[in-house]
Amino acid sequence: MEVALKKRVVDGTNGHYRLTYDELELSLLAGNATATNIRLTPAMSADTRHRPAATIYHLRIGRLKINGVGLLRLLISNRLTINTITIDTPSFRIVRHRQVDTGATDSASKPVHEQITQTLSGIKVNRIVLQAGEFELADEHDATHLHIQKITGTARDIRIDSASLLDTARLYGAKAIQLEAETVDYVRPDSLYHLQIGPLHFQTTKEELVLHNLRYGPTLSKAAFYRRTQLAKDISNISISRIGLTGIDITRWVSAQTIAAAALHIDSGSIAIYKDKTQPNPPENKIGKSPHQQLLRLEQPVAIDSVLIGALDIGFTEVSDQTGKAGTVTFETTSGVIRNLTNDSLALVRNRFMELHARSRVMGAGDLTVDFRFDLRDSLGAHKYRAQLGPMSGTPFNKMLTPQLHVEIEHVAIQGLRFDMEANDRRTAGTLHLDYDNLKVNMLREDNEGGTSTKPIVSFFANRFLLNDSNPDANGVRHTGQVYIERPYSFSFFKMIWRSIREGTKECIGL
Repeated sequence: MEVALKKRVVDGTNGHYRLTYDELELSLLAGNATATNIRLTPAMSADTRHRPAATIYHLRIGRLKINGVGLLRLLISNRLTINTITIDTPSFRIVRHRQVDTGATDSASKPVHEQITQTLSGIKVNRIVLQAGEFELADEHDATHLHIQKITGTARDIRIDSASLLDTARLYGAKAIQLEAETVDYVRPDSLYHLQIGPLHFQTTKEELVLHNLRYGPTLSKAAFYRRTQLAKDISNISISRIGLTGIDITRWVSAQTIAAAALHIDSGSIAIYKDKTQPNPPENKIGKSPHQQLLRLEQPVAIDSVLIGALDIGFTEVSDQTGKAGTVTFETTSGVIRNLTNDSLALVRNRFMELHARSRVMGAGDLTVDFRFDLRDSLGAHKYRAQLGPMSGTPFNKMLTPQLHVEIEHVAIQGLRFDMEANDRRTAGTLHLDYDNLKVNMLREDNEGGTSTKPIVSFFANRFLLNDSNPDANGVRHTGQVYIERPYSFSFFKMIWRSIREGTKECIGL
């Protein structure tokens, strides 16, 4: 039996792999089998002209135990039934050595389930148990590395036959799957970013996938990152305590490979974006790359009814190419909901709009509400956005204005800010209303030691003759920002929003 089994592996892999194990115990009457320290490893070729495979697989199983094989039913009906398969401490490692030559693949090869049904009328397994598993993927030509540790799982009522393959209530032939992993580590092919997740939990009976402690950030310091990229790229640091996908539609995944769910929950965390504009920034065409347009171009079909966001601290820091200093704007305790997050064509027929409603605390001082409405079927990426900011002091904005523009707000009482814009790939148009009292600014100069001091004469003329110290002004006239901006091809979605706010604000304060 050992000779026949090992020969079957050699023949089935065209001599590329060999099977070894320490011990194999069989009980034909009970239908039980146990094998220990199973190893499936690449076979060494003595022929130096032999070209190595594009992908090499290494498999090791501490113990494989099969209980309750129905030998009588197999003989009578050619149908294999098994009570339980237990896989202890499996380790599966994949190493990619080169790109797969798709032209050399065997186009006539059949899927595994079709090969099984050629020799058996079907397979039924009551339960498969996986304990303390490990999976690793590496690529010798780049930095790609995926490592999943301490995988445990149970699959119940697994069937492989012509009927079960058409059953969309089953996931990969199983009626129910529960899977957990302690840690997931991933390094991008360019080695610039590292993703960590753990623990992870997936359960089909509850229709949920839950990820804890997501961390995504650069593997290098800011200085090393920009030495490596030589471009003014964004550096992202993301930390999320919990991400949960609930109400997963298993049927749509099985039938159309669509990630469909009732809700995606993003709970508690932070997102920090840093950009050094003193680095080279070659012109790039950013038309057609707004967030909703990127969603539509995803190869993976997605249909999520609601994305629920809770308690996120968001910050944007930019180093000015004019001053070389970093300015920051923050949005604390951000919460909100995105509705109809989808690129599925059938879902878009029913509802073509994706909507975002969010609330936040700007610079830790002012309450902000924002609403976006995206037309997912408009060829020019049409969208609308409106926002309203409550009363606050304007001095917290110095964290952004002073490093960027060498301007300091000495004092201003913002009574309220609101704007309403319509935009697409070609332009942004709308109105901005800013009510405030007692505006006074200081124009700054930089000294030889890197500090700043006020330009008193310039500041006096700016406050006395250029700026409206209040809106409505002393004559009771309310100044409204009328915005119309043609979109340059190098302007991103977010830069157009910032530019529309800036231009509307300038009109309100008299510039």
